[in-house]
Amino acid sequence: MPLKIPELDDRNYSDLVAEAISMIPRYAPSWSNHNPSDPGITLVELLAYFTEMLIYRLDRVGRDNKVNFLRLLLGLDGADWKQLKQLSLEDVEKLIQETVVGLKQPQRAVTCEDYEYLAKQAVLPFCGENHGIRIRCVERKNLEADEFSRDFDRPGHISLVVAAGSDSTPDNYQLLIQEVRACLEPKRLLTTRLHIVQPCYVWLAFSVVIQPRLDVLSENVHKSVIKKLRQFCSPFAGGGPDGNGWPFGRNLYLSEIYDVLEQVAGIDYIETVTIRRFSLTKESLLDDQTIIGVQIGESSTVGVDSMIGIKFSDSDRFIIDGTGKLAGIMLKPYELLGIELQEGDIRIVESLPDPKVWEEKDIYGE
Repeated sequence: MPLKIPELDDRNYSDLVAEAISMIPRYAPSWSNHNPSDPGITLVELLAYFTEMLIYRLDRVGRDNKVNFLRLLLGLDGADWKQLKQLSLEDVEKLIQETVVGLKQPQRAVTCEDYEYLAKQAVLPFCGENHGIRIRCVERKNLEADEFSRDFDRPGHISLVVAAGSDSTPDNYQLLIQEVRACLEPKRLLTTRLHIVQPCYVWLAFSVVIQPRLDVLSENVHKSVIKKLRQFCSPFAGGGPDGNGWPFGRNLYLSEIYDVLEQVAGIDYIETVTIRRFSLTKESLLDDQTIIGVQIGESSTVGVDSMIGIKFSDSDRFIIDGTGKLAGIMLKPYELLGIELQEGDIRIVESLPDPKVWEEKDIYGE
């Protein structure tokens, strides 16, 4: 809602005359005749008349005033100034509005909001408005460092995470990062060190045991479960609790996976949901023999790598409930969630028909 333009002076002729007469006893005590027939009062009324005319003009900003104001905003001179003076009043007012709006846009990157806004503007000509690119600014961090030193406090460092969806990822991801860097470098503070990186993912694999309904094919349920899990954990449009993509740094809870799977058509009930594998790299997650990731599963202790039997150094990521069971995975502010499922991660338990059904078949010889 636009602000109402205030009136610079709303006094009229009557107000001015009344105010002037009220000041006579203070500045001219000997002046006792305040009737309209008095020559002094006539002079007061004449001055109030001219003052009202000047006040009326005070609130009426003409074309020349607006053109000169616009010249100050744009810093025009020479030929540009001559061209500006030839514009119509309507064009001048429209140009003033556009210029004022432009001045309100961030021109320098100081806060995290400034960096994110300017980075989004930088990718518009590169990918279009519906680019499906998400950007997160993290202060006092150098995310270009290795995973062991990313979380060190580094004053003066700004890291910008640029995540592009699979459907809209540019052919050259590095070219996109270069475009963002070229836009932000001249706008950052002189003492700020800028780091622009691809997203850091926490990769998970679930072990799910499902009981389907008798009238549904297990194959269809299997496909629906995989699709639903990938969609829910996706960092892009359609994913996350609100459908806008999994938020940066948001923790994942197993109870949410139960809730999501309950919405899959054809499922009778869910027996178990377990986070079986955890890794910071997709490659190590897919390798069952890796010692980089961590195998969680039902038979292993939370925070202990079941492949080598040692305490996992990043066990503070695991959210444990009161019974000691794994309740969720904790993400850092700059991380996104990724899942990768292998054959056998989704197990469909085929239930036997109700014994009463078999009895009826035997009775009727079917």
